[in-house]
Amino acid sequence: MDKYSPEERHQLILNLLNSRSKVMATELATQLGTTEATIRRDLRFLADEGLCKRIHGGALSFAPPSGTQEERLTNRNSEKQALALAALKLVKKGQLIFLDASSTHMLLASVLPDNLDLTVVTNSPAIASRLLERKTIKTILIGGELDYSVGGAIDITAVESINKFRFDLSFLGVCAWSSEVGFSAIHYQDREFKRSVVTRSGALAVLCTDDKVEALASYPFLDSQELDYLVCTEHSSSLQGYFSNIQCQLIIV
Repeated sequence: MDKYSPEERHQLILNLLNSRSKVMATELATQLGTTEATIRRDLRFLADEGLCKRIHGGALSFAPPSGTQEERLTNRNSEKQALALAALKLVKKGQLIFLDASSTHMLLASVLPDNLDLTVVTNSPAIASRLLERKTIKTILIGGELDYSVGGAIDITAVESINKFRFDLSFLGVCAWSSEVGFSAIHYQDREFKRSVVTRSGALAVLCTDDKVEALASYPFLDSQELDYLVCTEHSSSLQGYFSNIQCQLIIV
């Protein structure tokens, strides 16, 4: 006889997904005192209800809830500040840098050095405003219709603007990462915009907060193997384990 009712198992599985972002059927079966077949049925039910994403042998949580760029800035702020400061190791003199619309990149813009003759291109007015008074940093704000939820321009006009540049280094905003599909975005148009940035970049960097690890958004845009630099915290053990085995420089804070 099962230790828990189906309803209790479903809630326990969701609780584990909220804390871990990824669960495996074999581990759940042992932990919840039931069979793998029962757990697979539970995961199938939860996926059909839109509460998780099935993967081979387990399930992933969806990307953490989003908000406006300013709203996201108040979430995990100290973690984002630490990532932004660590990312300064990647910035070199005379570079042309792209900063994607991202609350973490707002913090990065605020701490960029004044003495490196940098040129920063961004699709985010909030990021551009932080650089406006920095007279030694050239700032280019690309045009297009602003997306309220993303916090920047991601439409066809923005894509056409991106195609005028060849970036030395691009910092891409991400909604989620999983070992199954890599980095993903919540919105399709944002995915298309990010792919355009990828094609115009010499090197790609991601600043990844812990809540985005082993999660999934609807639109994958970057394979893990395409990334050059990853900045994450020491708590993201699964992320570190994966990227330590591929050609990507890890910066851990």
